[in-house]
Amino acid sequence: MMFYNLVPKRAVCAHRGARSIAPENTMLAAFKALECGAHCWELDVQRSKDGVLMVVHDPTLERTTDAARKFAGADGVVPPLDTAHYEFTQLRRLDAGSWFVRKDPFGTIASGEVTEGALAAMEGEPVPTLAEALRFARQHKFPVNIEIKDQRYAPEDMRVVTEVLDTIQAEECDDLVLLSSFNHGYLREAHNQWAELPLAVLSEGETPETAHPADGTASGIAGYVKGVGANTYHPDHTMTSPELVRELAELGITVNLWTVNDLDKAKEFYKAGARAIITDVPQHLLAALRKK
Repeated sequence: MMFYNLVPKRAVCAHRGARSIAPENTMLAAFKALECGAHCWELDVQRSKDGVLMVVHDPTLERTTDAARKFAGADGVVPPLDTAHYEFTQLRRLDAGSWFVRKDPFGTIASGEVTEGALAAMEGEPVPTLAEALRFARQHKFPVNIEIKDQRYAPEDMRVVTEVLDTIQAEECDDLVLLSSFNHGYLREAHNQWAELPLAVLSEGETPETAHPADGTASGIAGYVKGVGANTYHPDHTMTSPELVRELAELGITVNLWTVNDLDKAKEFYKAGARAIITDVPQHLLAALRKK
């Protein structure tokens, strides 16, 4: 079975895990996504300096770890905190959980949705590897959307694609993975190496960023997506209309929209034919859907 055999229609996908109630892209966020009943989850992958695939979103480390404190020199000067500048052992020393407690990015601590007991578990949460995340996915049969982030200093370097594919196979997660990227060159390379693996074209606009003489029509977008070797389109929901979703679905393109936290908007996209909604608040969207 492949990813979509395990993910129902009108699926709820937890963005970076359940990142509104746990630190994003940690195993705790993955567990919370599973616990709340999300149908699948999404994570981001970048390479460390020594080539280990790490689950981290930003090209730099300061927002979601204590790297500024850990890596500061004796004089207090903080070096550049690019994720790709550090080796696995250095990244593994970082605390990727405590920032959530301090910043309360979604107000879920202040509201009481996140309990005091849950806060204690966040302290010292490490940056996971892709292999660890996939072991969790396999253990729980929890489908996962892997987004390959643009490798900051060598976006044209296709090693990251080969390494991601090798890790998926090594962890026996062939049937659990949907692979996506804003770097459509990565997707073409993935298709060349593994034609059967489901791929999703990420886009920040109404149309893909490159190549097609894009007029914004559904047929133009569908042609582009299929030309990449994909059958799934992941557009920014703020620049996508329900009508476009409907037209793409009629053309055989699976549409999963990001990042939809407004429950009424999510329902509107589902009605138009969206297969999945990628959301920071899977616990709220699932609760709303259960009330129907």
